[in-house]
Amino acid sequence: MKKISILFTMILTSLAVISCATVKEIPQNKTAAQIIQYGQNAVTDNNYKTALYYYEEAINRFGTNPSVYAEAKYEIGHVYIKQHKYENAYKTFKELISLYDYNAGILPAKHKKLAEIGISQIPEKKLHEIEAKLAKEAAKNTSEAE
Repeated sequence: MKKISILFTMILTSLAVISCATVKEIPQNKTAAQIIQYGQNAVTDNNYKTALYYYEEAINRFGTNPSVYAEAKYEIGHVYIKQHKYENAYKTFKELISLYDYNAGILPAKHKKLAEIGISQIPEKKLHEIEAKLAKEAAKNTSEAE
């Protein structure tokens, strides 16, 4: 009986700790910089799910600002690198780099360079696998469209 009550107490304590770690509502008066900082703090704590939430929220609230969009997208790619989700990172960085083809004058140049550095952090073997997979998918989509 004592073992059961100890086990029950441990479970309740664990649930309390987990519930405290959930993402809290972001007040509407927070700036883009503050929300992105929350994301960076979450990355420092290795809380990547929360970090992604903050970066996505920055885009949802302030994404019409090219600088905020570029910074949040870069940070999302950075989180994917930390999680070893290389395909997601690659796609995120490539999307960000492609934005510079059309909006170079209004986007901060540093995020393009940071995205290029992010891609270079993907292990070479994985990078080749990702590029081959995406090329195959693109070829398939092209042939289906014809």
